[in-house]
Amino acid sequence: MNRFSRVICVILCALMLSSCARRDNEPVAATSSPTVGIETFGTIASPEATTAPETLDTASLTEPTDDLTTTAERTAPAATTAPQETTAPSEPVSAASPASEEEQSGYEIEPASGIMYADSDVNVRELPDADSDRIGHLNKGDGVNITGIASNGWVRVEFKNGEYFVNGRYLSAEPEPEAVTEPPAETEPPTTLTEPETTAPTTPAPEVTTTITTVTTPEPTEFSPPPETINEDLDILTGSNGYTALNYPVQKAVWFAYLDIDPMLNGASESAFAEAVGKAFDDVVSLGCNTVYVHVRAFGDAYYFSQYYPFTDAYGGSVGDAPPYDPLYIMINEAHSRGLSFHAWVNPMRVENKEQFSEMDGSYALKQWYDSSSTNGTFVVYDKDSGYYWLSPAYPAVRQLICNGIAEIVSRYNVDAVHIDDYFYPTTSSSFDKAAFEASGASDRASWRRSVVSTLVGEIYRTIKSCNPSVLFGVSPQGNVDNNLDHMYADVVTWCSTAGYLDYIVPQIYYGFKDKLSFDSAAERWEELVTLPYVSLVCGIAAYKVGLNSEWSGGDILSRQTAYISESDSFDGIAYYRHGSLFGSANSSDKCMKKELPALKTAISDFQ
Repeated sequence: MNRFSRVICVILCALMLSSCARRDNEPVAATSSPTVGIETFGTIASPEATTAPETLDTASLTEPTDDLTTTAERTAPAATTAPQETTAPSEPVSAASPASEEEQSGYEIEPASGIMYADSDVNVRELPDADSDRIGHLNKGDGVNITGIASNGWVRVEFKNGEYFVNGRYLSAEPEPEAVTEPPAETEPPTTLTEPETTAPTTPAPEVTTTITTVTTPEPTEFSPPPETINEDLDILTGSNGYTALNYPVQKAVWFAYLDIDPMLNGASESAFAEAVGKAFDDVVSLGCNTVYVHVRAFGDAYYFSQYYPFTDAYGGSVGDAPPYDPLYIMINEAHSRGLSFHAWVNPMRVENKEQFSEMDGSYALKQWYDSSSTNGTFVVYDKDSGYYWLSPAYPAVRQLICNGIAEIVSRYNVDAVHIDDYFYPTTSSSFDKAAFEASGASDRASWRRSVVSTLVGEIYRTIKSCNPSVLFGVSPQGNVDNNLDHMYADVVTWCSTAGYLDYIVPQIYYGFKDKLSFDSAAERWEELVTLPYVSLVCGIAAYKVGLNSEWSGGDILSRQTAYISESDSFDGIAYYRHGSLFGSANSSDKCMKKELPALKTAISDFQ
């Protein structure tokens, strides 16, 4: 790093520390997680930038304003005012406040000089604000003379015989290196701007480009390290995010599966999608809940613009058909404007079916692995029972792709947590990972698989904390502990008793009180498993079963289960699967659900 770069980095770090948000409490497990020094997406973050500052100012619930160029300039509906405290069942771990009037009207400019480089195609604005008039744009890689740095992170530059502003999130002190065709050698990453700008609650949504350049990946055969190296450290792509996550000490959540989101997104305009999401989140608030678990990747696809995964087929009918707006940004904005914590729900191992792979662009690593005879059947494996391909976590390249996708979300979006569920190994068949197991030298396949999955879970945890220590990581395994251990190969016993795996766990205790494995006996076993004081235990409840049989048709089972959990000293929250079951037609009986809701709202309100 040259002398000028070091000077710029000092200035930028000082600005970041002065504008970050304050948390009254330290992030959960933030001090115990190791920092991963790695490359970023579009920018490069130094190891120092990946650790949250010790003292932070009050944060805004709104998204930081991105200012990427797009083929069609657009703005999203303004965020609504966050609800009063009475709408949230409990106080958030970290509160938020809008930008001050002084911040909205002007910014202090610190003089600076030198050259910086655009990491992406980015707009040049008259003022340091995304609402300001657009003067032009910089192409990715363009160098520009800088003359000052605004207090909100924007950079003043010389442009068209004048001085204008560029969002500093998309500028680096050094030009982006050329794409390589094999994993780069370990080098010290240069420091860069990663601080999000401070915005008022009514700031429009980012101008997201609809043309996304996917990462250059090696030929599939070059992704084939020896399987016995499954425990090696990975170079995970990430970037620091100064956002302070919004989470509640008593988590009251509703799942939004792709089944809930797809009908809202299918062919929808931006305003129609925002309206539909807003109404759905209003349902959550009316129920008395404070958190949403929202699918952002269900099948190796994305409900946002990703370098690593193609856009979901939910919008246009084919993989890669994307809308001219960012659905994830809209969903986060609609959640935060209502005081809801937004947990990005990812299925890390389940990917596309054969038809979807046929539609996928060949630039994605997933597609290359699918097309290669050396990686189809090892890295991606077909499961005939589910009809989908699954990623095998035994290979470092696979885990790296999964972690890169997680880091992309946490570093680019103001999510409050990352959430994965029970989709680990799809089968107990030895054929799924035969080559990797034989190469490992292990003698017990089940123990080896549990170790492999735990390696992945630990790497996801460290990746998240390296991007933003305040963002939580949660896992939602099956309610039956033995099934997790022996069929899904998810070592929930270790994760709940050993540091470095998760912040909260949501077992899917989808049983009635009269089932062979009863709701109360399963809950008691989970109470015994969670021994780490900073791992929160949240109970998953099957709203979709209402009306299924006599026990689930009485009109009060959801409220009785909620009341049972609220009386426990071990459980820290409750979650209901899913929105369509509670408020749509996805339950077994709409009539039974309507009988459930009044008592359920009371039980949720009483859960403190």
